[in-house]
Amino acid sequence: MLEASGVPVEKIFVVNGQNYYYHNAQNPGSPLKDPVMVYYKFKNEEKSGLGIPLPAGNVRVYQKDSKGGILFAGEDRIDHTPKDEDVNIHIGNAFDVVAEHKQTDYKSISSHVWEMEFEITLRNHKDTPVTVQVNEPIGGDWEMLSSSYKYTKTAAFAAQFNVPVAKDGKSVLKYRIRAHW
Repeated sequence: MLEASGVPVEKIFVVNGQNYYYHNAQNPGSPLKDPVMVYYKFKNEEKSGLGIPLPAGNVRVYQKDSKGGILFAGEDRIDHTPKDEDVNIHIGNAFDVVAEHKQTDYKSISSHVWEMEFEITLRNHKDTPVTVQVNEPIGGDWEMLSSSYKYTKTAAFAAQFNVPVAKDGKSVLKYRIRAHW
């Protein structure tokens, strides 16, 4: 069993979009709620108190509460991780950050070309601001026509947005794509 304390971590909030249309069959026209996953990311390096090969297995994360007590934050399973590589631990889903997806437009331009528009509403009920990483799968040969936030094309069929959300606030990501199949 390995143990390290005081390892600097980055807390990341992640929403992964769906590979199919955002259609709410139970309540047509209503947005679909998506889980906001919480990850702790750290580098397996010597200056963080690690820097050794980490064997595959369960990792438990604890943090101090406001009174100095120790709280269990979550656990995840990791693969073998060499030194100086990043480790991402999924500790669960946020209950105070909410994401809702909705497809707001769909147009057939020609027999193999479509335009689609999506809206992702993010609400933060925390006392601190957060940034939510939104990963959207996009099929076909696509181009971004408009977006309310900067994006990165992370793969041939994916875009990533980093959306800041103020404490007790709301942000709305809107984007429109044209896809060729």
